[in-house]
Amino acid sequence: MIKLYILLFMLTAFILLACAVYIGTKHTIKHSKLAISIIQLFVLAIITSLAYTHAIAVKDPKLSEVGYIVYFCGIDWILITFLFYARQYTKVWLDNYAAPLITNTIAVLDNISLITNLKWHHAFTLREKRIALYDWFFAFDIHDYYYVHLIFCYILVAMIIVVLLKKTLQTSGFHRTRYLSILLMFVGIILINVLYLFFNFPVDVSICFYAVAAIFVGYYSLLYNPKTFVEYMLTTITERMECALISYDENDNCIYSNQFANRMFCQTGDKRVLEVRFRKWREGKDSNSISNTSWNDVYNINGDEYRFDVHFNKIYDKRGYYCGCYFSFYDVTGDFIAYEEEKYRNSHDSLTGALNREAFFEEVRRILDENLGVEYVMVCGNIKGFKLINDMFGPEEADQLLIKCADTIREKLKKGSAFARLEADRFAVLMPKSRYTEELFMTGMNKVSNYLNNAQYRMVILLGVYDIFDRQAPVISMVDGALLAIESIKGSFKNAIAYYGDMLRREYLTEQKIIGEFEEALSTGQFAMFLQPVVNMDGKFVLAEALVRWIHPDRGIIAPASFIPLLEKTGYIYKLDTYMWEQAAKRLAYWSSLGYDELSISVNISVKDFYYIDLYETLVSLVEKYHIAPYRLKLEITETIFMTEKERQLDIIHSLKEYGFLIEIDDFGSGYSSLNMLKEVPADILKMDMAFLSMDKNASKGRKIVNTIVSLAKALDMMVIIEGVETEEQVNYLSGTGADYLQGYYFNKPLPVKRFEEEYLL
Repeated sequence: MIKLYILLFMLTAFILLACAVYIGTKHTIKHSKLAISIIQLFVLAIITSLAYTHAIAVKDPKLSEVGYIVYFCGIDWILITFLFYARQYTKVWLDNYAAPLITNTIAVLDNISLITNLKWHHAFTLREKRIALYDWFFAFDIHDYYYVHLIFCYILVAMIIVVLLKKTLQTSGFHRTRYLSILLMFVGIILINVLYLFFNFPVDVSICFYAVAAIFVGYYSLLYNPKTFVEYMLTTITERMECALISYDENDNCIYSNQFANRMFCQTGDKRVLEVRFRKWREGKDSNSISNTSWNDVYNINGDEYRFDVHFNKIYDKRGYYCGCYFSFYDVTGDFIAYEEEKYRNSHDSLTGALNREAFFEEVRRILDENLGVEYVMVCGNIKGFKLINDMFGPEEADQLLIKCADTIREKLKKGSAFARLEADRFAVLMPKSRYTEELFMTGMNKVSNYLNNAQYRMVILLGVYDIFDRQAPVISMVDGALLAIESIKGSFKNAIAYYGDMLRREYLTEQKIIGEFEEALSTGQFAMFLQPVVNMDGKFVLAEALVRWIHPDRGIIAPASFIPLLEKTGYIYKLDTYMWEQAAKRLAYWSSLGYDELSISVNISVKDFYYIDLYETLVSLVEKYHIAPYRLKLEITETIFMTEKERQLDIIHSLKEYGFLIEIDDFGSGYSSLNMLKEVPADILKMDMAFLSMDKNASKGRKIVNTIVSLAKALDMMVIIEGVETEEQVNYLSGTGADYLQGYYFNKPLPVKRFEEEYLL
């Protein structure tokens, strides 16, 4: 009989070992804490069952006692490990770290006490127990300490039962089976063990149930997944997905569609609607030729247009046979609308809804390229004195005027045209030449003009028309041509429409040629510095003004009036100015080497220089580079510098003044110079134009003005230069005005640097 028990216990150990190996080799779980706790549980159960087998198999009392000690110790660690497993499996008390520490400490102390039983026999003693005449083994009789061990074990049992019971009561019906099964299995083994201890069973048959426990624990912990739960989860997930799912079997029968799909495509719930839609899509396509694919499609549902990203996928069984397919429809209508709105915002003017500059250029190029047989015109318009409208009527009224302009233009245009608000009050229209008439635009202009016309103000809209003769030319050139036509009539009160004709074309081409050649001319040294002397009242040279001349290799000397205004308009002037400043600084350094340390050169500062470069840094770096005193490089400015951002420009001039540069106010009196400028600008020198002294009927008044301005400048501690002096009579008069310096053709014209130095320095 004992041999049968031994065989049964060995079989139990083998089953436990097999379960441990199987779980340990599962690749997906071998590193999880749960799997590790289960393997540890099986290993301890194997050791415990083998120890008990050893205890009842041997006939030596000492060896049998050792077996029982290992068995009792194994029970401690089986229960502790099972508690750890239960916490990992149920996630109950998982964050409690005190309890494991306490139980482990008590288990270690209990094990030490059990081991000392070999000497003191305070926990149990052995006796022979016979089952038959020749069939016996060593059984144990318990003593007082064994009850301490037993109480500790049943405390662990209670903790395990509480953990499993709590999870069983709190979990959903889908998962209750897995926790309840483990709980019942554990309670069953404990009850069998209780029967063994207290009802005088010959051997602990509860060990045989370790194998059953191993199967339960491994299956329900790691493998069991209730089918109903899987189905419920899949159904719930697909129903809540933000896409329409429709699946078909191999015969094209609809076997499933989620709520999204029913709401969008099958509101009646009749699956045949979905089957008809699928068969229509499949029409003319062989099943084997259709592969997994995706596309974007538009569907009209209840009168509303929807856009979907559609994905089609085929499903095959394990042997590779086709068994069905499914569609997934992702509603991207919102994304598409947002994209279109963003695209619209990027390509249209926010105020008027017209195309913006960049989008207009692209649209014009597309129209011209796609309609080669159609002739087109570019019409540009702007409101004369729009800034005045802003000042008189306010920004809101001005915006309403621009909207009115845009709406009127839209009313007049037909398909095949393009319309844009280029900037501020500038509009542009591309239209077929056959549709263009002056009357068409005049009626629109009159309609808009009446919007603001009143007794105090009459609004005028100017139009420029460019006949597109070279459709391959840049679109900006076409717009510039129409705007150039407008420029030609800005001072006129008779004309409201102007055409880009041969004369304007020649001017435009000349300007384009100048701009095209400018960079090369600058890099190859075609721009030369000329110097015009400035003398004191004794006729002695003390100062020179730097003036630029373009010495073209083919056209000779090009007058500054031919390129300076154009460079100002395009912004290239800053490159020419920085070039001239360096030439002047370099020349001053050369003069210093000759011993002329007190001579100075005046250079011109353009309004564009304040915006395109760091003016202060550029000028300071130049005088430091060539080691010249800053006062020797005098800076000439005009009142146009203060037309915009006055405070900013004044700050820069103050900084230059503080560094040591001398500031000259140029052309004072030749335009609309304000006396307020003398108050605000920290200038050192005032340059006055001799236009005041032109020999006409107002000569006497001009002289009085000159005398007054000179006196005013002196009162402000400013030196005065009179420029434009051409006659001896002027020199004689000016010698008595108190002016400091004179400049003009009477003394000398602007000279090339070498010739200037030959006359005045060498």
